[in-house]
Amino acid sequence: MTTAAAGTAVPTEVRRRALRKVAWRLVPLVLLMYTAAFLDRVNLGTAALTMNADLGLSAAAFGFATGIFSAGYIALQIPSNLALQRVGPRRWLALLMVCWGAVATCTGFVQGGGSLITLRVLLGAAESGFLPGMLLYLTYWFAPARRGLISVIASLPLYAVIGTPLSAVILQGTDGLGGLTGWRWMFILEGLPSVLIGLLVLVWLTDRPEKARWLTPRERAAVLAEVPPPEGGRPRIRLADLTGRLRDARLLTFAFATGLLWVGFAALTAFLPLIIAGFAESYDTRLSLVQTGLVTALVYLPAIGVALFWARHSDRRAERVWHSAAGALLAAVGVLVAINGNGLVVTLIGTVLLTAGIYASLSLMWQLPIGHLRPGPAVAVGSLRAEPLTALVQVAGTRETWSVARIRPPSRGWGRPGP
Repeated sequence: MTTAAAGTAVPTEVRRRALRKVAWRLVPLVLLMYTAAFLDRVNLGTAALTMNADLGLSAAAFGFATGIFSAGYIALQIPSNLALQRVGPRRWLALLMVCWGAVATCTGFVQGGGSLITLRVLLGAAESGFLPGMLLYLTYWFAPARRGLISVIASLPLYAVIGTPLSAVILQGTDGLGGLTGWRWMFILEGLPSVLIGLLVLVWLTDRPEKARWLTPRERAAVLAEVPPPEGGRPRIRLADLTGRLRDARLLTFAFATGLLWVGFAALTAFLPLIIAGFAESYDTRLSLVQTGLVTALVYLPAIGVALFWARHSDRRAERVWHSAAGALLAAVGVLVAINGNGLVVTLIGTVLLTAGIYASLSLMWQLPIGHLRPGPAVAVGSLRAEPLTALVQVAGTRETWSVARIRPPSRGWGRPGP
């Protein structure tokens, strides 16, 4: 038996049924939103296989266009999360999706580096509130002991496993259709669904358990017993509250650690298709665009299994810090293997370890500020994730990262150029 907030006992079977209904109704839609958001963010790496030559983009220009996404992201992340608190998750997340879907679609019509950079800044601004807002939303419905696994499921890298091959198919199959190149069709066909999903969110998403008419009264009581609403209603976040959190040493440590992980994540998602193409070229093997997308997707499959297992283990042990650190350590081992690998297989194994470690660690790290602070300020401020560090490393290291995709031979590892 479990006790509801109102003091009435809720049978275990009712609680299980309620949590199952909540999970099946909300998590698939949140996963769909996450997939659309990150596909619109990272498909630039697949487009680069042909777009860079069409637009005359240098390695530095492409890297800058990739990293400048963080500028809009940084500028509007906290204001966006404050707006979510005031407007409500359903309406605000729907608006964000429609906006970033429109911007992503317009990317298919860029004419050069300047317009691409402008749209990347706007895309970062539109997406700035989504991920922390999504994680905050899940805290309204799931108890802390369940959030590790739920967060991982809601953020599975389907955008890479399914989206990257799909992007490659569009890139290759629509080239020349209607007088447009394939990469332009890719942005258009992958941006428009985000607009439609945003409209679906308005209809399907429910702000909080107490408003869920699709739950019976007893089921609502069961959910509220696990995740009671905040006292006094919706929490009010003031500027002084936010500035005070920015001086929190534990939160700054979290932001710095997550920012370092995010560097690896951003570089991986942006450049992995180019790295795979570089591997093939070094072995005198020419992969088609679709084959490059499929090989890229295979790198992410083990990451899904590792992240799911590690999140479930973390939930069962009710421990986050050491689980997050272990994931980061696995990523570090992957980097060392990839850099010093003596063959294509070994180098790809290192890339798989890097990817698995980053996903296993990041998904659990997001639970740390939520547990350390009350949800509103925790997600709004903690979601900064040291993005300035990410942007600086991406832009400053552009030439070096680009060279990874051109290494010959890859049998000498990422960091060992051939003779």
